[in-house]
Amino acid sequence: MSIMRKIVLGYVIVIFIPVLAFGYHYYTQIYGNMTQQFVESRQKILEQAYANMRTDFARIQSVHRVMQNNPYLTDYLDGVYESDADSVYALIRYISPLYTQSLYANPEIESLVVYKTKDRVLPITNLFRDRSMLDPRIEETVSSLKAGQGRWLRSDTNVSDPDLVYYQYIYNTQITERIGLLEIRVRNSLIHNFYAAAGVEANWKAFLLSDQGKLLTDEKPKLDDTTLHLLQSDDRAFFINRKTIVNQLKLEPLDVRVIVTGQVDDVFRSVKQKEVVLITMIVLLLIALSIAYYVLAATITKRILRLARHMRTLNDDNLRQHSIKRGGRFERDEIGFLTATYNTMVRRMDELINNVHRVELRNKEAAYQVLQAQIKPHFLYNTLETIRMVAEANNDKEVAEISFWFGKLMRYSLSSEREETVLAKEIEMVAFYMNIHKMRLQSRLTYEIDVSIDAERLACPRFLLQPLIENAIVHGASAVLRPVHIRLRAVETEQEVTIDVTDNANGIPPDKLLELHKRLAKHDDLGRSDETSGVGLRNVNDRIKTFFGGESRLEVISEPGKGTCLRITIAKRTVDGR
Repeated sequence: MSIMRKIVLGYVIVIFIPVLAFGYHYYTQIYGNMTQQFVESRQKILEQAYANMRTDFARIQSVHRVMQNNPYLTDYLDGVYESDADSVYALIRYISPLYTQSLYANPEIESLVVYKTKDRVLPITNLFRDRSMLDPRIEETVSSLKAGQGRWLRSDTNVSDPDLVYYQYIYNTQITERIGLLEIRVRNSLIHNFYAAAGVEANWKAFLLSDQGKLLTDEKPKLDDTTLHLLQSDDRAFFINRKTIVNQLKLEPLDVRVIVTGQVDDVFRSVKQKEVVLITMIVLLLIALSIAYYVLAATITKRILRLARHMRTLNDDNLRQHSIKRGGRFERDEIGFLTATYNTMVRRMDELINNVHRVELRNKEAAYQVLQAQIKPHFLYNTLETIRMVAEANNDKEVAEISFWFGKLMRYSLSSEREETVLAKEIEMVAFYMNIHKMRLQSRLTYEIDVSIDAERLACPRFLLQPLIENAIVHGASAVLRPVHIRLRAVETEQEVTIDVTDNANGIPPDKLLELHKRLAKHDDLGRSDETSGVGLRNVNDRIKTFFGGESRLEVISEPGKGTCLRITIAKRTVDGR
């Protein structure tokens, strides 16, 4: 069976037949149990409306949690801020946005006020008021509330749709002392929305009763004495007394009962008037939906069937793509995306099949280039070794030593395939590097290496120290005419390992040092052509943070006229974890 027939059959079984069966059952039972079903549905609507209102209550009450958990507001009410200026700053910067956000998120709220309990707290009339301004009757009512408890009150007890007020104490951060009483005034739109959701409209009325059945409002509902007596003695959620339909529900937050009443004649009159119209609308709507469903199903299934037929013809010798209309209205929907993805897959398969031979040739060429690249470093090493042997044969020790040191550096730079080494190997390489520069600068450059840690066990990235030594030589020894001393020192404590590269040259001017600190902290691009030292320092800083993690970092310490210290700090826990 094709997908089109399955969709049509599914529509008939799942939608068409159930709708007709339900309509017939509804029509035959409408006069038998219409009243009971109606009153039950009204009760469900009332319960659903109450559930929605409880959700609104919970959302509004959440404002207290937001304020209770806001450290700036609790500090403000606790009198932590020593001056009015600090209080005003905290109010403007942190507390006022909290009020604004709460009012914006809860449009039913008319006002938010906190009655402060401490005299030293700065009062703000529209936000924070003195406890003395609170109605004593309200204070007596809410004084027994415990932490985490709140109380809803009606602002006007003589109407059925009063404004509501919520009270809950705000405690200090340790929940040991009351520091304020939150008052949330809610417009009567909350009760209006509840009544509207409960279906209180036209001839339906709502009013409030106490648990004992006493009327709590001045409004006089049109109820006979029998109905009033049943409300006082009968605890059923709903009932019908002659021609009066009664639904009732306990509003726990307000500690009252809401009563919704209507007349049976009004219900059946509207049903009878709309019965023919309702049946006609159902039939017409069902026909319209059937046509629309068929058109939509046909639009989808035809494209799927065309794609399926094309896929059945696909093989190794036929990898043609499925044609799709460019610019069509369905090009970007899910089936269009599926077709485009299918075409991409077919095109890719064709490319892979046709390019296998070329890939093999490229692999062979790449392997040849790898072998050729391995030959070049060995030729360089052999040449340097030949120069050193010739220099030794001619008793030219300086050239022999430079060739030896340079060969070690080149072998260290080019031969290793790993990016990781140990600190001892790095120190050995920078010693060769400084020997070469000392041979060039003679007495203008001296250095010392003071390592008091087990450098053989400390793993580190390759070329960690060479950029720092180069920076000290280029911007230190090479920049002045007087002798410069470079010191490499490595020490450790219980928390960290510290490696210092220090020189006693001219140092870095304060403005350039500040700019360098900012760029290192913000990871700015230091790679401008006139800042080669910045490139090395940025590279070292990034590699330290990436390799060691934690609080590991590179610091630049300099004082004009006294020299510069480049300090690598490695968090001990990251060293031990390796």
